[in-house]
Order: sequence, then C-alpha cells, then structure tokens
Amino acid sequence: MNAKSNYTPMIVPFHSAELLIIEYNGQPYTPMKPIVEGMGLAWQSQHEKLKNRFNSTITEIMMVAQDGKQRLMTCLPLKKLFGWMMTISPNKVKPELKDTIIKYQNECDDVLWDYWTGKLNAQRKAFDEFNKIEFDDKLSKAKATVSSLGMHARKREKKINEKRRDNWLRINVGLLDLGD
Repeated sequence: MNAKSNYTPMIVPFHSAELLIIEYNGQPYTPMKPIVEGMGLAWQSQHEKLKNRFNSTITEIMMVAQDGKQRLMTCLPLKKLFGWMMTISPNKVKPELKDTIIKYQNECDDVLWDYWTGKLNAQRKAFDEFNKIEFDDKLSKAKATVSSLGMHARKREKKINEKRRDNWLRINVGLLDLGD
C-alpha cells in the first residue's frame, strides 16, 4: 500500500536510541530501514523477514527522511516493533548494542510473563471467591434444614448469594476461558 501524502516523523527516545514515529491511519508507525541499519543488520534480509512475518501490517509510506528528502519507507506499526525485535539475534547486531538488545528482550519476556501470570493469579483469586460464594450458599441451605428460623435466614442469604454470584460473573467473565 502506498501513501500519497508526505509525513514528517517525530523523534522519540527509545533505549538510548531514537525512533522515528509517524501517525498513519490513526496509529503510530515506524520506518524500519533506519532501525535495521542502525543496529548494524543487513536491510535486505530484514526487509524479507518483515515482508514474510508482518506482510499484513507493513506499509510503504512517503515521508521526509532523516536527510530531509522525500522517501518511500517501509513502515511497521509500532505495536509490532516489539515482536520483530524479539526475532533479532543479539550476536548479529553491532557489538555496542548487544547488551541493549538482550536487556530489551529480557524486559519483553518479563512483561509477557507478568501479563500471563497476573491473569492466572486473577483467575485463581476469582475462582476462590466463587467457591466461597458456593460454600456460603451450601452452609445457608444446611442451616435452613435445622429450624424455621434458619429457613427465614436462608431466604435472605439466598438472595444475597444470588447477587454475589451475579456480581462475580459480571466482574470476572473476562477471566473465564470458555474455549474461544
């Protein structure tokens, strides 16, 4: 896809480097050639990797390049840059960037781990809460069988437990893995 307009990028600091960012179709994109070459990687092989892996999201955008001239640049949505960065072998970048790439990749690993384990912990907590609601409901039923006073309490508690269960479902429906 070729953009007909010319875009001027913003410069954004990123791990002791600078990223060029442009807004295109309502989302931030970054031209990839300056990133690839700045890391000391071969543009042709990385361009092929980008076309193969990110074909549905890369686009060619006419923009003002760093030299002030109009250039058609292969751009990747910024949200996909992190996925591409994870494919880079630290041993293939400029030696002075190796530690930065490793640090960045480790940060990405940590963020993904925190996301998934956080979600699992939230699921566990939510199901513990649901089990407590179910236990309270069974206890209420048991008390109701003991006396008529228990029956009146049971009616009240049943309504409370139904509300708690409904609230739980409303709040935690996103944590349920329903096989989708």
